[in-house]
Amino acid sequence: MIKIWLLLAIGLVGFQALAKDDPKIDQARKEAEIYAQRSLEARKKPERKLSAEEAEAEEVIKKAEVLIAEADCIKDEDEVIKLYQDAAKIAPGYDKSWWGLGMALWAKTNYLPKSTKEEKAEMLKILAQAKQACQKALEIDPMSPGANYWLSNILLTEASLGNWVKGAIILPTIFKLSDKVAAVDPYYEHGAVFRTYAIVLTTVPTWLAARFGFTPEIILPYLDKAIELEPDYFANYLVRTGIYREIGGEENKQKALQDLDYVLRHDPNALEGYQAENRKQQKDARNIWKQITGKNYPDR
Repeated sequence: MIKIWLLLAIGLVGFQALAKDDPKIDQARKEAEIYAQRSLEARKKPERKLSAEEAEAEEVIKKAEVLIAEADCIKDEDEVIKLYQDAAKIAPGYDKSWWGLGMALWAKTNYLPKSTKEEKAEMLKILAQAKQACQKALEIDPMSPGANYWLSNILLTEASLGNWVKGAIILPTIFKLSDKVAAVDPYYEHGAVFRTYAIVLTTVPTWLAARFGFTPEIILPYLDKAIELEPDYFANYLVRTGIYREIGGEENKQKALQDLDYVLRHDPNALEGYQAENRKQQKDARNIWKQITGKNYPDR
């Protein structure tokens, strides 16, 4: 399988350089279709039969997943963390228990303040624990999509707390982790790999992204496909909004507002398992709307 980061690397060009009919964009559209088909094929494969311990741990994980769907505070996240810790004790050889713990620890940091040096230090401490959990999962299964994906997110969050120039050394690792996810299921977690690349494009300095050959336009076909595959997963709309804003221009401003409008008009409970996440995305969408328009939704 061709590495996704190589498909996205299109040379050291300016962020405005790609036209709509650019052959690289056409290639990205074709690749998005191929990846979507590979994801469909991957999900048709029968799941591995769980051991008795793993099946017992899976029951605990299901409780955690129910709680995750509605979690909206640190207390909820602490309960999720405890459930994954219990699952890891029941089945220490089950990768899902460990990467789930890493995910839960990472999610907790979303509710923590990070303004002061001390607050950042506390976040980094929790992120270090999250990394350890994901690395344990990778020892069990090096190709575990969950472990590779969540470790890449943890590393991105860790880098964002410091100096991105110094943190740039971690980007190749993030790309390799994303490649491993895509090798198993390119559209894992409704396009998680492509959200990772989009976050890199919208959070790292422009010149640094260009150093790795990335321009924001090239990610759009992959995000478009993710939204087509699951229109009720709101995070993809906000990530695409970030790309539109990065590219700039009136046309892209209007596209960004259309995405935000979709998120704000639709039911966050429509996608089972992502209710709390979708509600958070709606809250973020309102703030971004005001940043763009200077007005409260739906005024422009």
